[in-house]
Amino acid sequence: MGVYFSNTIAKPLGAKIAGVVGVAERISTGDLTTSIELTGADDEIGKLQKAFQVMSKNLNTLIQQVQRSGILITTSATQIAASGKQLEATMNEQAASTNEVAATAREIVATSNQLVKTMDEVEYASQTTAKSAGDSQKDLIHMEKTMRMLADATGTISAKLGTISEKANNINSIITTITKVADQTNLLSLNAAIEAEKAGEYGTGFAVVAREIRRLADQTAVATLDIETMVKEMQTAVSTGVMEMDKFTKEVERGVDDVRNISLKLGSIIDQVQTLTPRFQEVSGSMESQTQGAQQISEAMMQLTEASSQTVQSLREINSAISQLNEAAHGLRQEVSRFKVVG
Repeated sequence: MGVYFSNTIAKPLGAKIAGVVGVAERISTGDLTTSIELTGADDEIGKLQKAFQVMSKNLNTLIQQVQRSGILITTSATQIAASGKQLEATMNEQAASTNEVAATAREIVATSNQLVKTMDEVEYASQTTAKSAGDSQKDLIHMEKTMRMLADATGTISAKLGTISEKANNINSIITTITKVADQTNLLSLNAAIEAEKAGEYGTGFAVVAREIRRLADQTAVATLDIETMVKEMQTAVSTGVMEMDKFTKEVERGVDDVRNISLKLGSIIDQVQTLTPRFQEVSGSMESQTQGAQQISEAMMQLTEASSQTVQSLREINSAISQLNEAAHGLRQEVSRFKVVG
Protein backbone atom coordinates (compact mmCIF):
# COMPACT_ATOMS: atom_id res chain seq x y z
CA MET A 1 0.00 0.00 0.00
CA GLY A 2 2.82 2.36 0.97
CA VAL A 3 4.78 1.56 -2.18
CA TYR A 4 1.71 2.12 -4.29
CA PHE A 5 1.06 5.46 -2.69
CA SER A 6 4.65 6.48 -3.20
CA ASN A 7 4.78 5.44 -6.83
CA THR A 8 1.35 6.54 -7.93
CA ILE A 9 0.69 9.64 -5.86
CA ALA A 10 3.71 10.96 -4.00
CA LYS A 11 6.30 10.88 -6.79
CA PRO A 12 4.09 12.39 -9.55
CA LEU A 13 2.90 15.05 -7.12
CA GLY A 14 6.47 15.82 -6.03
CA ALA A 15 7.59 16.09 -9.67
CA LYS A 16 4.80 18.55 -10.46
CA ILE A 17 5.55 20.65 -7.37
CA ALA A 18 9.28 20.56 -8.18
CA GLY A 19 8.50 21.88 -11.68
CA VAL A 20 6.43 24.73 -10.26
CA VAL A 21 9.17 25.51 -7.69
CA GLY A 22 11.82 25.54 -10.43
CA VAL A 23 9.79 27.99 -12.51
CA ALA A 24 9.20 30.15 -9.42
CA GLU A 25 12.93 30.19 -8.68
CA ARG A 26 13.72 31.28 -12.26
CA ILE A 27 11.05 33.97 -12.10
CA SER A 28 12.53 35.18 -8.81
CA THR A 29 15.89 35.61 -10.55
CA GLY A 30 14.25 37.62 -13.37
CA ASP A 31 14.02 34.85 -15.96
CA LEU A 32 10.54 35.05 -17.46
CA THR A 33 11.35 32.94 -20.49
CA THR A 34 10.56 29.66 -18.73
CA SER A 35 7.09 28.23 -19.15
CA ILE A 36 5.36 25.56 -17.07
CA GLU A 37 4.34 22.35 -18.75
CA LEU A 38 0.70 21.79 -17.91
CA THR A 39 -0.30 18.24 -17.04
CA GLY A 40 -3.92 18.83 -17.89
CA ALA A 41 -5.02 17.70 -14.45
CA ASP A 42 -7.90 19.55 -12.85
CA ASP A 43 -6.61 19.14 -9.34
CA GLU A 44 -4.99 21.77 -7.11
CA ILE A 45 -1.57 21.19 -8.65
CA GLY A 46 -2.96 21.73 -12.15
CA LYS A 47 -4.66 24.94 -11.02
CA LEU A 48 -1.37 26.06 -9.44
CA GLN A 49 0.45 25.34 -12.71
CA LYS A 50 -2.11 27.34 -14.69
CA ALA A 51 -1.91 30.21 -12.18
CA PHE A 52 1.91 30.27 -12.44
CA GLN A 53 1.68 30.17 -16.23
CA VAL A 54 -0.79 33.12 -16.30
CA MET A 55 1.33 35.02 -13.77
CA SER A 56 4.47 34.41 -15.86
CA LYS A 57 2.75 35.69 -19.02
CA ASN A 58 1.37 38.73 -17.21
CA LEU A 59 4.76 39.51 -15.67
CA ASN A 60 6.37 39.02 -19.06
CA THR A 61 3.89 41.47 -20.67
CA LEU A 62 4.26 43.93 -17.80
CA ILE A 63 8.05 43.89 -17.86
CA GLN A 64 8.04 44.36 -21.65
CA GLN A 65 5.71 47.34 -21.28
CA VAL A 66 7.87 48.75 -18.49
CA GLN A 67 11.01 48.31 -20.60
CA ARG A 68 9.39 50.04 -23.60
CA SER A 69 8.01 52.78 -21.37
CA GLY A 70 11.41 53.26 -19.75
CA ILE A 71 13.04 53.60 -23.15
CA LEU A 72 10.36 56.07 -24.26
CA ILE A 73 10.64 58.02 -21.02
CA THR A 74 14.42 58.16 -21.28
CA THR A 75 14.30 59.21 -24.95
CA SER A 76 11.59 61.79 -24.33
CA ALA A 77 13.32 63.10 -21.22
CA THR A 78 16.59 63.39 -23.15
CA GLN A 79 14.89 65.23 -26.01
CA ILE A 80 12.96 67.47 -23.63
CA ALA A 81 16.14 68.17 -21.65
CA ALA A 82 18.02 69.06 -24.85
CA SER A 83 15.14 71.27 -25.99
CA GLY A 84 14.93 72.82 -22.54
CA LYS A 85 18.65 73.60 -22.48
CA GLN A 86 18.46 75.01 -25.99
CA LEU A 87 15.43 77.07 -25.01
CA GLU A 88 17.21 78.19 -21.85
CA ALA A 89 20.23 79.25 -23.92
CA THR A 90 17.92 81.03 -26.35
CA MET A 91 16.16 82.79 -23.49
CA ASN A 92 19.52 83.78 -22.02
CA GLU A 93 20.54 85.21 -25.39
CA GLN A 94 17.16 86.91 -25.65
CA ALA A 95 17.61 88.31 -22.14
CA ALA A 96 21.07 89.59 -23.09
CA SER A 97 19.68 91.11 -26.29
CA THR A 98 16.81 92.59 -24.33
CA ASN A 99 19.26 94.10 -21.86
CA GLU A 100 21.24 95.58 -24.74
CA VAL A 101 18.04 96.95 -26.31
CA ALA A 102 16.98 98.35 -22.94
CA ALA A 103 20.41 99.94 -22.47
CA THR A 104 20.23 101.36 -26.00
CA ALA A 105 16.72 102.65 -25.30
CA ARG A 106 17.98 104.33 -22.13
CA GLU A 107 20.83 105.88 -24.10
CA ILE A 108 18.30 107.05 -26.70
CA VAL A 109 16.20 108.59 -23.93
CA ALA A 110 19.24 110.35 -22.47
CA THR A 111 20.41 111.49 -25.91
CA SER A 112 16.89 112.63 -26.83
CA ASN A 113 16.61 114.59 -23.60
CA GLN A 114 19.98 116.20 -24.27
CA LEU A 115 18.95 116.91 -27.86
CA VAL A 116 15.66 118.45 -26.70
CA LYS A 117 17.63 120.63 -24.28
CA THR A 118 20.03 121.58 -27.08
CA MET A 119 17.13 122.37 -29.42
CA ASP A 120 15.61 124.61 -26.73
CA GLU A 121 18.96 126.35 -26.36
CA VAL A 122 19.25 126.72 -30.15
CA GLU A 123 15.70 128.08 -30.29
CA TYR A 124 16.51 130.59 -27.55
CA ALA A 125 19.77 131.48 -29.31
CA SER A 126 17.93 131.96 -32.62
CA GLN A 127 15.40 134.25 -30.95
CA THR A 128 18.21 136.18 -29.26
CA THR A 129 20.06 136.36 -32.58
CA ALA A 130 16.95 137.62 -34.33
CA LYS A 131 16.50 140.30 -31.65
CA SER A 132 20.17 141.30 -31.79
CA ALA A 133 20.05 141.35 -35.58
CA GLY A 134 16.93 143.52 -35.41
CA ASP A 135 18.69 145.93 -33.07
CA SER A 136 21.74 145.90 -35.35
CA GLN A 137 19.52 146.60 -38.32
CA LYS A 138 18.03 149.60 -36.51
CA ASP A 139 21.55 150.80 -35.68
CA LEU A 140 22.56 150.35 -39.31
CA ILE A 141 19.54 152.33 -40.49
CA HIS A 142 20.46 155.09 -38.06
CA MET A 143 24.08 154.87 -39.24
CA GLU A 144 22.91 155.09 -42.85
CA LYS A 145 20.95 158.26 -42.06
CA THR A 146 23.95 159.72 -40.21
CA MET A 147 26.29 158.88 -43.10
CA ARG A 148 23.85 160.44 -45.56
CA MET A 149 23.80 163.57 -43.42
CA LEU A 150 27.60 163.45 -43.35
CA ALA A 151 27.66 163.07 -47.14
CA ASP A 152 25.31 166.03 -47.47
CA ALA A 153 27.46 168.06 -45.06
CA THR A 154 30.56 167.05 -46.99
CA GLY A 155 28.91 168.19 -50.21
CA THR A 156 28.03 171.50 -48.57
CA ILE A 157 31.61 171.94 -47.35
CA SER A 158 32.90 171.07 -50.81
CA ALA A 159 30.57 173.66 -52.32
CA LYS A 160 31.75 176.29 -49.83
CA LEU A 161 35.35 175.41 -50.59
CA GLY A 162 34.51 175.90 -54.26
CA THR A 163 33.09 179.31 -53.40
CA ILE A 164 36.26 180.13 -51.45
CA SER A 165 38.28 179.06 -54.49
CA GLU A 166 36.24 181.40 -56.66
CA LYS A 167 36.73 184.25 -54.14
CA ALA A 168 40.44 183.50 -54.14
CA ASN A 169 40.44 183.78 -57.91
CA ASN A 170 38.71 187.16 -57.58
CA ILE A 171 41.31 188.20 -55.01
CA ASN A 172 43.98 187.09 -57.44
CA SER A 173 42.45 189.33 -60.10
CA ILE A 174 42.39 192.25 -57.67
CA ILE A 175 46.02 191.57 -56.75
CA THR A 176 46.93 191.62 -60.42
CA THR A 177 45.19 194.98 -60.76
CA ILE A 178 46.95 196.30 -57.65
CA THR A 179 50.27 195.07 -59.02
CA LYS A 180 49.66 196.91 -62.27
CA VAL A 181 48.69 200.07 -60.38
CA ALA A 182 51.81 199.77 -58.20
CA ASP A 183 53.97 199.34 -61.28
CA GLN A 184 52.39 202.38 -62.91
CA THR A 185 52.74 204.35 -59.66
CA ASN A 186 56.37 203.34 -59.43
CA LEU A 187 56.86 204.45 -63.03
CA LEU A 188 55.12 207.76 -62.35
CA SER A 189 57.24 208.33 -59.23
CA LEU A 190 60.33 207.65 -61.30
CA ASN A 191 59.23 210.20 -63.90
CA ALA A 192 58.38 212.65 -61.13
CA ALA A 193 61.84 212.21 -59.63
CA ILE A 194 63.40 212.89 -63.02
CA GLU A 195 61.32 216.04 -63.43
CA ALA A 196 62.19 217.14 -59.90
CA GLU A 197 65.84 216.64 -60.70
CA LYS A 198 65.42 218.85 -63.70
CA ALA A 199 63.66 221.53 -61.65
CA GLY A 200 66.59 221.78 -59.30
CA GLU A 201 65.95 223.65 -56.06
CA TYR A 202 62.29 224.16 -56.85
CA GLY A 203 61.71 220.45 -57.31
CA THR A 204 63.14 219.32 -53.97
CA GLY A 205 59.79 218.94 -52.24
CA PHE A 206 58.31 217.28 -55.25
CA ALA A 207 61.27 214.85 -55.26
CA VAL A 208 60.58 213.94 -51.63
CA VAL A 209 56.96 213.20 -52.47
CA ALA A 210 57.98 211.21 -55.49
CA ARG A 211 60.42 209.25 -53.34
CA GLU A 212 57.71 208.47 -50.77
CA ILE A 213 55.30 207.47 -53.50
CA ARG A 214 57.94 205.17 -54.95
CA ARG A 215 58.64 203.66 -51.52
CA LEU A 216 54.90 203.15 -51.01
CA ALA A 217 54.63 201.57 -54.45
CA ASP A 218 57.52 199.24 -53.60
CA GLN A 219 55.88 198.28 -50.30
CA THR A 220 52.60 197.76 -52.13
CA ALA A 221 54.34 195.54 -54.66
CA VAL A 222 56.00 193.51 -51.89
CA ALA A 223 52.73 193.20 -49.94
CA THR A 224 50.88 192.33 -53.11
CA LEU A 225 53.46 189.63 -53.85
CA ASP A 226 53.02 188.23 -50.33
CA ILE A 227 49.25 188.32 -50.70
CA GLU A 228 49.53 186.64 -54.10
CA THR A 229 51.71 183.92 -52.62
CA MET A 230 49.27 183.43 -49.74
CA VAL A 231 46.31 183.35 -52.13
CA LYS A 232 48.05 180.75 -54.31
CA GLU A 233 48.80 178.65 -51.25
CA MET A 234 45.19 179.05 -50.16
CA GLN A 235 44.00 178.05 -53.64
CA THR A 236 46.25 175.01 -53.54
CA ALA A 237 44.96 174.08 -50.08
CA VAL A 238 41.37 174.67 -51.16
CA SER A 239 41.85 172.58 -54.31
CA THR A 240 43.42 169.81 -52.26
CA GLY A 241 40.60 170.09 -49.72
CA VAL A 242 37.99 169.94 -52.48
CA MET A 243 39.64 166.84 -53.94
CA GLU A 244 39.87 165.21 -50.52
CA MET A 245 36.27 166.14 -49.74
CA ASP A 246 35.15 164.69 -53.08
CA LYS A 247 37.08 161.52 -52.33
CA PHE A 248 35.65 161.42 -48.80
CA THR A 249 32.15 162.01 -50.21
CA LYS A 250 32.57 159.06 -52.56
CA GLU A 251 33.83 156.91 -49.68
CA VAL A 252 30.85 157.96 -47.58
CA GLU A 253 28.48 157.18 -50.44
CA ARG A 254 30.08 153.76 -50.83
CA GLY A 255 29.79 153.30 -47.06
CA VAL A 256 26.11 154.24 -47.27
CA ASP A 257 25.60 151.67 -50.03
CA ASP A 258 27.48 149.03 -48.00
CA VAL A 259 25.45 149.83 -44.89
CA ARG A 260 22.23 149.63 -46.91
CA ASN A 261 23.28 146.26 -48.39
CA ILE A 262 24.26 144.94 -44.95
CA SER A 263 20.94 146.16 -43.58
CA LEU A 264 19.10 144.33 -46.35
CA LYS A 265 21.11 141.16 -45.70
CA LEU A 266 20.43 141.46 -41.99
CA GLY A 267 16.75 141.79 -42.77
CA SER A 268 16.93 138.62 -44.86
CA ILE A 269 18.81 136.84 -42.05
CA ILE A 270 16.22 138.00 -39.52
CA ASP A 271 13.42 136.64 -41.72
CA GLN A 272 15.23 133.31 -42.09
CA VAL A 273 15.93 133.07 -38.35
CA GLN A 274 12.32 133.91 -37.56
CA THR A 275 11.18 131.15 -39.93
CA LEU A 276 13.62 128.74 -38.24
CA THR A 277 12.14 129.28 -34.77
CA PRO A 278 8.85 127.40 -35.51
CA ARG A 279 10.88 124.61 -37.11
CA PHE A 280 13.04 124.34 -34.00
CA GLN A 281 9.86 124.16 -31.93
CA GLU A 282 8.46 121.46 -34.23
CA VAL A 283 11.70 119.44 -34.05
CA SER A 284 11.79 119.88 -30.28
CA GLY A 285 8.20 118.60 -30.03
CA SER A 286 9.06 115.61 -32.22
CA MET A 287 12.11 114.84 -30.09
CA GLU A 288 9.98 114.98 -26.94
CA SER A 289 7.55 112.51 -28.54
CA GLN A 290 10.47 110.24 -29.50
CA THR A 291 11.79 110.54 -25.97
CA GLN A 292 8.46 109.40 -24.58
CA GLY A 293 8.39 106.53 -27.09
CA ALA A 294 11.93 105.51 -26.17
CA GLN A 295 10.98 105.68 -22.49
CA GLN A 296 8.02 103.37 -23.16
CA ILE A 297 10.31 101.02 -25.10
CA SER A 298 12.76 101.05 -22.20
CA GLU A 299 9.99 100.20 -19.72
CA ALA A 300 8.68 97.44 -22.01
CA MET A 301 12.20 96.05 -22.36
CA MET A 302 12.58 96.03 -18.58
CA GLN A 303 9.31 94.12 -18.25
CA LEU A 304 10.41 91.73 -21.01
CA THR A 305 13.76 91.27 -19.26
CA GLU A 306 12.00 90.43 -16.02
CA ALA A 307 9.68 88.00 -17.83
CA SER A 308 12.67 86.42 -19.58
CA SER A 309 14.44 86.00 -16.25
CA GLN A 310 11.37 84.32 -14.79
CA THR A 311 11.10 82.09 -17.88
CA VAL A 312 14.78 81.13 -17.61
CA GLN A 313 14.28 80.30 -13.93
CA SER A 314 11.23 78.18 -14.78
CA LEU A 315 13.18 76.40 -17.53
CA ARG A 316 15.97 75.66 -15.08
CA GLU A 317 13.45 74.16 -12.68
CA ILE A 318 11.92 72.14 -15.54
CA ASN A 319 15.36 70.96 -16.65
CA SER A 320 16.10 69.95 -13.07
CA ALA A 321 12.83 68.00 -12.88
CA ILE A 322 13.55 66.38 -16.26
CA SER A 323 17.02 65.41 -15.03
CA GLN A 324 15.46 63.77 -11.99
CA LEU A 325 12.92 62.03 -14.24
CA ASN A 326 15.73 60.87 -16.52
CA GLU A 327 17.63 59.51 -13.53
CA ALA A 328 14.49 57.71 -12.32
CA ALA A 329 13.88 56.27 -15.80
CA HIS A 330 17.51 55.17 -15.96
CA GLY A 331 17.16 53.49 -12.58
CA LEU A 332 13.94 51.82 -13.71
CA ARG A 333 15.63 50.50 -16.85
CA GLN A 334 18.48 49.14 -14.78
CA GLU A 335 16.02 47.39 -12.49
CA VAL A 336 13.97 46.03 -15.39
CA SER A 337 17.04 45.03 -17.43
CA ARG A 338 17.71 42.11 -15.12
CA PHE A 339 14.45 40.49 -16.27
CA LYS A 340 14.58 38.17 -19.24
CA VAL A 341 11.40 38.19 -21.28
CA VAL A 342 10.14 36.24 -24.23
CA GLY A 343 11.05 37.89 -27.60
